[in-house]
Amino acid sequence: MRPGSDEETRLIERSRGGDASAFAHLVALHQGRVRAYIGGSIRRPDVVDDLAQEVFLSAFRSLDSYKGDAPFGVWLLGIARLRTLMHLRGEVRRLSRESGSVEAVLAPFRVKQVERDDGDLVVREREISALQRCLERLPADGAELIAERYFKARPVADIARDLGKREGAIRMTLLRLRQALRACVQERMTRESA
Repeated sequence: MRPGSDEETRLIERSRGGDASAFAHLVALHQGRVRAYIGGSIRRPDVVDDLAQEVFLSAFRSLDSYKGDAPFGVWLLGIARLRTLMHLRGEVRRLSRESGSVEAVLAPFRVKQVERDDGDLVVREREISALQRCLERLPADGAELIAERYFKARPVADIARDLGKREGAIRMTLLRLRQALRACVQERMTRESA
């Protein structure tokens, strides 16, 4: 099932009626996009998990407020943006009490980045969707390497050790995979714009 389909619309209506399994389908359909959006600003997988869960809980509770003016995925990204901002602002307050940490210096910049993202949720939804499709096209070992490094935030040294490869070789492979993904996403975005 694809986002924006008639089946998605039926799942939304069933979810509004309290059908938890219908909402579970919606979560499965959109969780990658929501996690990718949050992960763009927050690097800790445990925090991304928690915030994604909060996004879907909030969406379930406020499903009646979804009027269909924007695609459901964009509406979810709006909730994800607000949850991410709330988290980052809390981090700024917490880290401001800690002087000298790198995180304390970077936190306000992350907040500004998410704040600037306000009008671009439709574009971000398209980019994330394109990235998901591009990830699906990667060979299994490449997709697993991307998942380990960027979704699970595992250090390159640990991945290299587990695979029995040199750290430099893993870094080079990741670089090539990122370049291939970037080209794939750009191609898809250009094709969709035409």
